[in-house]
Parts: sequence; structure tokens; C-alpha cells
Amino acid sequence: MIEGYAIIREAAHEAADAAETALEGLREGRVQDEEAFTGQMIGAIEDRFRNLRTKGVSWTAMVLTAHQRSAQETEFGADLMGVLQIDLPDFSVRKGFLAQAKLMEPGQYVAPADRERLLGQCERMLTHSPDSFVFLYGRRGIFVVPAISVLGLARHLSLHDLYKRRIARFFEEHFESFIGDRRIFAPDIRSLKALQEQMAARCVLILKGGMEGIPQKTD
Repeated sequence: MIEGYAIIREAAHEAADAAETALEGLREGRVQDEEAFTGQMIGAIEDRFRNLRTKGVSWTAMVLTAHQRSAQETEFGADLMGVLQIDLPDFSVRKGFLAQAKLMEPGQYVAPADRERLLGQCERMLTHSPDSFVFLYGRRGIFVVPAISVLGLARHLSLHDLYKRRIARFFEEHFESFIGDRRIFAPDIRSLKALQEQMAARCVLILKGGMEGIPQKTD
């Protein structure tokens, strides 16, 4: 991302701020599992970006959810596929990331059965993209660790012992193009749904930004 577009950082902080509004439900005990929290989190981001303006940049958002799978079908490899599209006069980018979610407070450990499942999910995400992560949801905040680091973690350590980013830092690096895989993008909704199915992602969060007065590309 071009340094002159500091407005992109502002949008990243809007995404992080919206994501953390979901923590209220977790702290009050109204959210009991990763799927519910992820749904609230991306719903909050979608609401925030639906009519967001950041110093001349107009944003839109959309959420896609996968069809309900039966017990016989392959389980989801990722809880979230994030897709970002930015079109500015002198810069454009299309990219995304994959993420698996885990409810975990600092000092907690992954149970042996859950550990094997998580490792399998990380392996599956990494077969699709190196830009794969695990989102750690806890009362103190949302933290992000690389999926490849999870695979190398010793059994006696917590996921919180890994190098991690707060969700604000993660979105900042994603929007500024330090994070993102250009293969995680499709030009229209039908193709995005096909990509979602291919990558076994439970839901997709699509964010688009473009200069006001310059029509954004439509799907």
C-alpha cells in the first residue's frame, strides 16, 4: 500500500473496533462457541463498513455463508475467508486470508482431541494459502497467530505463547498489504462462492474500498 493513503489505516482500525464490539457478548456469557462469536464479529464489521467513508474513500461490505453441511460431508477447514478489494487512482489490490477460530484465554491449553482437530484444520488452510491464521477469542481481546506457528507448538505450551498480533494490528497489516494472498479473490459472487467451497470456508467477509466519485467495480 502507498504510504500516502493513511486513510487505509483508518479503515483497518474501524474493522478492528467493530470486531471488538463482539467481545461484550463473550464477557457477558451470551456467546458460547467460536462459530457464534465469528458470526457476531463479521456481522459487526459488515454493519460498520456498509456505508463507511474514510476521508474520500467509500467502503462496502458483504458476508457470504456456506450451505449447511451434513455430518457425512467434509468439515470446514476455515471459519473465515477474508477478501479485500481496494481501487484507488494510483493503487489497486485484491487479496485475502483464511482463519480458524478458537475460544481461548491466556494460560489455557488446547485439549488433546481438540488439538488434533485444530492441527488438521491448520494443515488444510495452509494447503490453500500461506496467509492462514488462527483467531484467538478471549475476554481480554482478539489475537491472531499464524497457522504455521500453531503446527510447530509444543504440547505443553498455550497458543497464547506464540508471537501474536492484536486484531487492530492484524487488520492494519492486511489493509497495508503486508498480509494477504492474491489467490484468495474472485471477480464475482458466483466465483467467490465456488472459491469458498473449494477452501472449505464457513463464511466469507468481503470488504471493498474506492475513491468517492469514482465508480467501484461491480460484480
